[in-house]
Parts: sequence; structure tokens; C-alpha cells
Amino acid sequence: MSLAKQEGGRIRALREAEERRRQMRGLLLLAAMAIVFILFRFGFSRVFTPGWWRLW
Repeated sequence: MSLAKQEGGRIRALREAEERRRQMRGLLLLAAMAIVFILFRFGFSRVFTPGWWRLW
């Protein structure tokens, strides 16, 4: 395998890793936005009823 192919493969792997990081950030941001929306929409007391921590 030539040096150019190795370098190209390395660059491709770095780009794919960066894309995965961007996807994870986006999914985490989307999940956080959904949680915030639910809390604002239904209220904290309806989402987390009294004694909810005792269920675990």
C-alpha cells in the first residue's frame, strides 16, 4: 500500500470520527430540548410526581 493511500485512509477515518461526534452532539442536544419542552409543557410536578425517587 502506498503512502498516499495510507494518508487518505487516515484522513477519511478522522473525518468519519468527527462526523460521529457531530451526530452525537446533535442527538444529545435534541434529547435535551425534548426534556426541556416536556418540563415546560407539563410542569415539573406532573413529570416528577411526589415520591418518584422511591420507585427505584
